[in-house]
Amino acid sequence: MRKPQKPSVPLSGMYEIEIADHQDCLTIDEEFVRTIVRQTLQTEQVAAATISVAIVDNAQIHELNRQYLNHDYETDVLSFLLEMSSDPLAQQLPDTPRGNGKTIDGEVIVSAEMAIDMAADYSWESLDELTLYIVHGLLHLCGYDDLTADELPVMRARECHVFEVLGRPKPTRDASDQGHVDEARPFNGQTTKDQPAVHPGGQS
Repeated sequence: MRKPQKPSVPLSGMYEIEIADHQDCLTIDEEFVRTIVRQTLQTEQVAAATISVAIVDNAQIHELNRQYLNHDYETDVLSFLLEMSSDPLAQQLPDTPRGNGKTIDGEVIVSAEMAIDMAADYSWESLDELTLYIVHGLLHLCGYDDLTADELPVMRARECHVFEVLGRPKPTRDASDQGHVDEARPFNGQTTKDQPAVHPGGQS
């Protein structure tokens, strides 16, 4: 995993996006992935971000899940919030996206193999399933969670909104589809370079 660094994108609305494709299950267009990341961050009104996306297979994400969360099984997405700061002048109204005014340094790891497996269950394309994992991980970095009955519908609504912005078919999950809720670790907003906030997956 990439070592935590302070975001190196001081200008508002500037994003540094790195893509690492470590699997051969699914053909990946890296520019398409960058577009997903960029538009999700813009939709969430994130001021600046340094984001890396690693696309792996089930064996690799299984090992990372075991290494970082002591969960001995495969998952769909892991997200690591390495650094986060907020603009104190950013408006935080009830309808404001939770990423508004934030500067984020984080990493999202997704399993393309899991996306292929689960796409059939939800009757849509593997690429859309993978896109959902990426968006879900980014929303965790922005401050959303899916641990409670109150928070889960909020996460699902934001996923659907981002997919609408992306011009992709909306996810078939609904607010009652809790996914991997038992995997999640609460995010209390307090992170350090030595102890990044870790958000496990929650889609399948």
